[in-house]
Amino acid sequence: MPCDSSHNLYREVPISGGHVRVTYIESGWDGGPSVRIQIKDDNGHLRQGPEIPIISIGGVVGAVVEILSETH
Repeated sequence: MPCDSSHNLYREVPISGGHVRVTYIESGWDGGPSVRIQIKDDNGHLRQGPEIPIISIGGVVGAVVEILSETH
């Protein structure tokens, strides 16, 4: 399993122009476990992304599904 320089597990999903990187953070900004979502461009540069507490992931994914169902 790939890990970043801080030994956090991550996965990358290919997109046009790069990848979306999803990283598991044991102790996120709120002190609990979170998931960080970033864009990694074709040059390998990572953009800063949000850390979402895992307790809130269901609500975030639900909001994405809602928005997509209303627009597509």
